Amino acid sequence: MTDIISHLKSRGIDPSRTTVVVDEESGTSTFLLFNLSGQLAGYQRYNPQGEKSSRDRALMRYVTHTADEGGTKKIAVWGLDTLEMHPTILFVTEGIFDAAKVHNAGLPCIAVLTNNPKQLRPWLKALGKYIVVIKDNDEAGQKLGSLGDTAITVPDGFKDLGDMPQELADEFLNDVVVGLAGEGL
Repeated sequence: MTDIISHLKSRGIDPSRTTVVVDEESGTSTFLLFNLSGQLAGYQRYNPQGEKSSRDRALMRYVTHTADEGGTKKIAVWGLDTLEMHPTILFVTEGIFDAAKVHNAGLPCIAVLTNNPKQLRPWLKALGKYIVVIKDNDEAGQKLGSLGDTAITVPDGFKDLGDMPQELADEFLNDVVVGLAGEGL
């Protein structure tokens, strides 16, 4: 059994500073997802011992639920509580552990939990912020780039931002912010 708290910390999530429900007995964690109005709209359960894909949801590494009782999918993201960290910029990533690296660098970020979130485009426009997408370094990650005003791919050698050590993520994000400041943002 994995020590889930130590595991989360190794991935950049400190449960004492982040809203996450930790089940130490099962070794799982559950991240709450919200809509733009701040309403609870779903959850993502994370089981580090789980399989990438399985027919049995209990055995899966990630289980995301964002549908209402009728089965209609709802718009839901993780990280809305960080929106006020910067007055004009919002970072967007695919996964929660990617967004955590941005939060740890002191910047606002939401995880959209998909690489093709077309339904989020008008929702993000309503925020009135400059959207910076940080794409995973793979083919699927390239789709996410169309969601933002700017799209940046994580450096070669890393699959995604969550795989980068925090120090390197901080340097990468600082370079991005400095570049945006040079553009007047």
